[in-house]
Amino acid sequence: MAMWGKDPRVSVRYPGRMEVEKYVYTPGLHGLELAKALKEGRLIGTRCGDTIYFPPTTFCPDHAMGEPVEIKGPWIVEAYTVVREDSSSRRLDKPVVIAYITPLDAEGGLIHYVEASEEEIAPGIEVEPVFAPPEKRKGTIRDILYFKVKNSAQE
Repeated sequence: MAMWGKDPRVSVRYPGRMEVEKYVYTPGLHGLELAKALKEGRLIGTRCGDTIYFPPTTFCPDHAMGEPVEIKGPWIVEAYTVVREDSSSRRLDKPVVIAYITPLDAEGGLIHYVEASEEEIAPGIEVEPVFAPPEKRKGTIRDILYFKVKNSAQE
């Protein structure tokens, strides 16, 4: 895994494994609105005063109830890792890129797949979500198949 400090041009490698299967995100009371939005091919956050949070929060930091609002992006890759082996240490045919992606119009972000080559991926690039076809969506984060580099020909 590669991580960045204050200078995004300098990366530091941390070899090892991450046990990502053990972690589960519980969305709270606004989870239903997010699930509905995902089925519609949209992403929502919570507006709290002048700030929008993504994923949506049930309560604002000042303990008031937040208002659901659509997140339009653009979405930016903040950090990424390239996975070359599966969970059984078998070499993958094609490396998989996983990134922490944040919207410019909200606070927060999510970790998801990015369809990009190792030469193409970098912190700061703009990406956009690619949703499953409407008839296959179930109202989960997996309705986003992956993010693609904005203006990329990949579909």
